[in-house]
Amino acid sequence: MRDLLSRTMPDRQHSRYMIEHAMIDRCARDLARLARNGAEPVQLADALALLARTVADHLKSEDALIYDLAMRARPGIATGSIERVQRDFETLKDHWGSYIDRWNESAIAADREGFAAETQAMLPRLHERVKLESDLLVAMSLQQGGESAAGNRA
Repeated sequence: MRDLLSRTMPDRQHSRYMIEHAMIDRCARDLARLARNGAEPVQLADALALLARTVADHLKSEDALIYDLAMRARPGIATGSIERVQRDFETLKDHWGSYIDRWNESAIAADREGFAAETQAMLPRLHERVKLESDLLVAMSLQQGGESAAGNRA
């Protein structure tokens, strides 16, 4: 396991993912605040575009790795559970793509209430995905640290 982690999750890469998670959360909170406070459609569209770019950049590097980590995070985890997590991630990715494609400045201006309602539904799902990824990364770091400590005692 430690060899796999050494190849897939160097400390610097782990730190980068955690920073990216914090950036995604910050962008999402900013978008939610703007939506709640009745910001202009251009501000909402800009905030959504920034969040979408931040998520897209993050997924380029982490998306495939997170499945691998989920599969290895808990030895003995049922294959069905892993497949369910993967399906849930893919469903969210599809819904996220539809959401960001649908809501541009003119669509927001035409249906502010619809945008606010859909944003209120989407952002907690995105937050839960980011939290799950962070939890997996932390679990893998702890497991790697435990294996390193065990190896040092041997």
